[in-house]
Amino acid sequence: MKRGAAYKRGTLLVLLVALACSGCAGYRVGNVSGRNVQGVRSVYVPVVRNTSLQPDLQVTVTNAIIRRFNDDGTLEVNQDPNADSELDVTITDVHNTAVASSTTDLYVTAQYQVTITGIATFVNRKLGRKIFENVTVTGSTNFFTQADIQEGERQALPLAAQDLAQNAVKLVTEGW
Repeated sequence: MKRGAAYKRGTLLVLLVALACSGCAGYRVGNVSGRNVQGVRSVYVPVVRNTSLQPDLQVTVTNAIIRRFNDDGTLEVNQDPNADSELDVTITDVHNTAVASSTTDLYVTAQYQVTITGIATFVNRKLGRKIFENVTVTGSTNFFTQADIQEGERQALPLAAQDLAQNAVKLVTEGW
């Protein structure tokens, strides 16, 4: 009797371990999803182009994208144009939208949302083709008006750039 019970417990234990391990069978750590980007280990991020009317956003957005790739850790940022891939971004528009009015005067806006819109193109140089081209990517954040709207917007633009960078890096690393 004891031998049969031990055999059943051993079989049950093996089945439970096999079942628990099979849940992670398709999981990959630190790899890029999508067969179009398999084998890509590095990305080149040239300085972002700016065709909007908002000056001096190029370096802010470029640095935010590089920081986001570094934080993500999936691809190594390589400032050599001979990297495995390239992400080109062009800022096309920056605009403010009124979000909330003042509690004391309904005709005065107290909170705005600033949105940076751009287009992104990702090239896999190992395959020699564009993985996506002219995909719209946005980043936004809210800000309260302070002494003037320009100061609030100046402080909010780097946060919107970080949001745009997060969305652009997601396009590359999480597949399509």
